[in-house]
Amino acid sequence: MGYYFRGIITSIDFIDLYRNRYRNLVIIPLINSLVAIPLTDDLFDEINTNQEMTITNYEYLTDQIGKFCSEISQSSRTAYVEAEYFGGVGSQNSIVWKSEEVIFEETFSNNAINKSLEILGVMRLKEKDEFDTVRLGRHRFIDDWVNKETHL
Repeated sequence: MGYYFRGIITSIDFIDLYRNRYRNLVIIPLINSLVAIPLTDDLFDEINTNQEMTITNYEYLTDQIGKFCSEISQSSRTAYVEAEYFGGVGSQNSIVWKSEEVIFEETFSNNAINKSLEILGVMRLKEKDEFDTVRLGRHRFIDDWVNKETHL
């Protein structure tokens, strides 16, 4: 069975400034003050307005999405993450901004998301890594994040 996730993880602090910027923006609470913004096809299209240039080593991260993440990082550290696994084989990509500067990036690894979450302040729980601590594995597909979760 597969697992696919792509999206932005940041602090709830960004909501007041950016909530109404895109009509397809869905904000899902994780733990403490962290939230996830799944990058749906509709949000991808809305942010990029047909002008996307994919950033090397990422499937969905474009210059426009990177710019949006960079802007959010003015108020809190912000990560963009991609994960794709099928039958236990796959990889993760992640990049973290703080104050509009990239402070971490790792691609094609099995631990990029955990490292990003640690940079965002996630303290892993006993016998769980950061990924499981914030419960990023609770859905396997982007549409399930949008359709099966409470939105802020």
